[in-house]
Amino acid sequence: MKKTVHIPALLPGRWLLLLMLFVVLVYSCKKEEGEDQPTQTDQYLSVKKKIFSVMQYWYLWNHDLPTVNSANYSTPDAFLDALRYKKDRYSFIMDRTEFLNYFNEGTYYGHGISIGADAEGNLRIVFIYNDSPLKAAGVSRGWIIKSINGTLIQPGVDVTALLGKNEAGVENTFVFIDLQGQEHTVTSAKKAVAINSVLYKGVLQAGTKKTGYLVFETFITPSVAELDSAFNFFLSENIDEMIVDLRYNGGGEMNVAVHLSGLLASSAAAGKVLVKMEHNTDRSSYDTILTVPNNVQSPALSRLFYIAGRGTASASEVLMNGLSPWIPTITAGDSTYGKPVGMYAFDFKPDPYFFVPICFKLTNANGFGDYFDGLPADYYVGDDLTHDFGDPEEAELKAVLTYISEGHWPVTKAARKPVTGFGFNKLKGIRADYRIF
Repeated sequence: MKKTVHIPALLPGRWLLLLMLFVVLVYSCKKEEGEDQPTQTDQYLSVKKKIFSVMQYWYLWNHDLPTVNSANYSTPDAFLDALRYKKDRYSFIMDRTEFLNYFNEGTYYGHGISIGADAEGNLRIVFIYNDSPLKAAGVSRGWIIKSINGTLIQPGVDVTALLGKNEAGVENTFVFIDLQGQEHTVTSAKKAVAINSVLYKGVLQAGTKKTGYLVFETFITPSVAELDSAFNFFLSENIDEMIVDLRYNGGGEMNVAVHLSGLLASSAAAGKVLVKMEHNTDRSSYDTILTVPNNVQSPALSRLFYIAGRGTASASEVLMNGLSPWIPTITAGDSTYGKPVGMYAFDFKPDPYFFVPICFKLTNANGFGDYFDGLPADYYVGDDLTHDFGDPEEAELKAVLTYISEGHWPVTKAARKPVTGFGFNKLKGIRADYRIF
């Protein structure tokens, strides 16, 4: 086996929600004498050999790999599942074209929407990208999806199957109910949707404090320009406080997380350790420390507020955990997902796959990591899908604004859990209360 390592621009993770990619490694497999070649009975033999070799070398738990016979597993996914360590709910293998479309270009094929269920069993728009054809038709966060292609939406309906393949031109007809109770019928064709990772930026008044509010959805290469623009805006507004809403942010590129750490906290943490990355004992020479950059676009903040939830993972958690030793942080919403480990992406070309296994663990300057159950919130409040981003009456945002203006959390009823059973609440072992289509 021959392994060739290249370190180009960093590539991110995606809608699988929990990726943290640091470099891309191009993995080639050279035939050695006596090595078995793929046969008609096992078209994936080459891919499975590469998976096993990568995991022997790079996998964080490489000394705990079981002895398995690859012939007993019909797909690369099944073979990977057989090799996983018990704590690993994250490693995955993905179609190469889909991976590169998202990671390099910030695009994917779909309708440009995220959907999720509320506690009453309504399926609602969680967020919508600017490039979505549905946004052009007026659809916004909070709208209920009443039916798709004539099928009434209720728990038990497989929405993923209803919407069909993620290919350009696949049409679906939606009946929506807007926030005023009016119905709208919209037919939309899937397309290559450009992702805007900044879903919202604005300034809100909380008592006497001008408060910046940023809804940030994913850490990808185009995010850097979006974040710089947002923080230029916040600086021009002379904000006193900052709320970073990461409730739907499942992670992505580590270098983007580092960049955002500098935008948020350079005045308090420039040059300080953000994250330590520790590999398996055989690859300890690759252990790395990343620090908070000094960024002139950083407002002079004395504390940070986060909105987080079970969809907050990976690079988002690195940001929250990494800055906590240096600046007071206060979180509303829910505990985060829990992914204190990171990944490298291996390009298996000419095989049409990227393989993304767990390769290192993550800790902050104080050595705190191992948060597999998530980072806890300071105040628990349920996601409010009935109000748009920036609406001061939206429950999670309202809680933080109340804390800033009054110095205490509001008194609220216990949050009700969203209803499951729409065919997308489990993705490759990952809990998902919402999904992007």
